[in-house]
Amino acid sequence: RPITATFVYGWRCDMIAWCGRVAVLSIGSLCALALIATLPMFSFELSPDAGITSTQPLMMEAQSIRALAKTSPAKRHFPSALVIGVRKGGTRALLDALALHPRIKAARREVHYFDDEINFKKGTEWYLQQMPLSTEEMITIEKTPAYFTNRLVPERVHRMNPAMKIILIVREPVIRAISDFTQVYYNRLEMNKTLPEFSSLAFTREGRIGMTYKPVRNSIYELHLSPWLRLFPLKQILVLDGDAFAKDPLSQLRIAEEFLGISHLIQTDQLIFDPAKGFYCFRKAHLSKAKCLGRSKGRPHREIDNEVQRQLSKLLRPHNRAFFQMINRSFDWQ
Repeated sequence: RPITATFVYGWRCDMIAWCGRVAVLSIGSLCALALIATLPMFSFELSPDAGITSTQPLMMEAQSIRALAKTSPAKRHFPSALVIGVRKGGTRALLDALALHPRIKAARREVHYFDDEINFKKGTEWYLQQMPLSTEEMITIEKTPAYFTNRLVPERVHRMNPAMKIILIVREPVIRAISDFTQVYYNRLEMNKTLPEFSSLAFTREGRIGMTYKPVRNSIYELHLSPWLRLFPLKQILVLDGDAFAKDPLSQLRIAEEFLGISHLIQTDQLIFDPAKGFYCFRKAHLSKAKCLGRSKGRPHREIDNEVQRQLSKLLRPHNRAFFQMINRSFDWQ
């Protein structure tokens, strides 16, 4: 049936306050929009055959938030959620995708506040100034993958905000390690420097895991998650499947929306697959052109011998099982 609503300008102030509290609901958001309008009357009608496109709810929510900003001026807020890693796990793509949501404001660069001693000594006021402008209704998110593997960071984050929501996106550990190695390889290549073979770095002479080599050490997820779980309950830590996100980002975005307590507003037609690079680009509801990741993303990995990969996978298996026990779920990793 058609849903019809009409709002008349001039309601009492206490009704304005009531509408502000329910503005997170679709009709409540329109109510807030109507009450700050200067027209004497605002009405809308929705029906099954109204021809509403998938991005229209997103645009309506964005318009409502912009309207509410007139009575709730934008200012900088400390983040209430952090994407802490993992490096080469898809953190940039995840942040760009989450930023499609009208209730999310993301810091566009990696701030490195909690893991960098120089930045940390600058204090919380400096950290606040690195955040984007937002309103009270929005969620500010910051992303720095180095947070996950730095043992000082969990306590520093907890001291600032014990209720912080933590988001971790992980990939199959061997593939992630090779991706990490590939990035280091290309970085050194640009500086005319060489890099030893992956196998000589990934293993010790005795055939054990090369724990001192960061691209491999960063794939031992249970090692790095332990300090976080000592301070934050598991319900405050969301672990997303980076391999699933690369194939079907919307499935993981829905999980993230639930975790953050926001409506399901990111739509399929905002996620544009780039067959040339093999990953998704993202389109804002009011923009026709999709934004893609930088040229360093999606480049081919260095070729690593299959036997080397199998051996590393075997050595990582006990660590994977420990990680699965920590998060009460498992991934389909070989």
